[in-house]
Amino acid sequence: MDSQNVKVYLAISGALIVLLILVIIIPFTKQKPVTSPKQQPVTNLIPTTVETNQSPVTNNQSLTPIPADFTGAIDEKIPQQVIDLAAQKKDLRSKVPLSLSTFTIDFDYGEDKFTVALKEPKDQSQKEFESWRTTNYPILSTEQFILK
Repeated sequence: MDSQNVKVYLAISGALIVLLILVIIIPFTKQKPVTSPKQQPVTNLIPTTVETNQSPVTNNQSLTPIPADFTGAIDEKIPQQVIDLAAQKKDLRSKVPLSLSTFTIDFDYGEDKFTVALKEPKDQSQKEFESWRTTNYPILSTEQFILK
């Protein structure tokens, strides 16, 4: 390499290093020293008192309660079929994951349904699952199950 080119490269490199050092150092030198927040003098404060024209309740006066006739709630009877469906769904959900000889049942909370993994042969497994479902959980419909 030419010695003149080396001198140019060294000069440019030195200038860049000096510029980099200045860029790093200058922001730190211009920072103001951290001062603590000014403390305000503490004065003795007396709470404000306000006189009211209310007389205190005496023992011989009684307050009459106002009955709450309507609270906004609707007293609606839940049909027995809905109660039975919820009970059977809760019962089966407490037993999952349930693994039987021809199928496995689990619960998918995102879908709010039971997933049934059928084992081979699937047609026979599906028949056994349907008979098991109608025997043990007759209220749970086929829409509550996802067959895989």
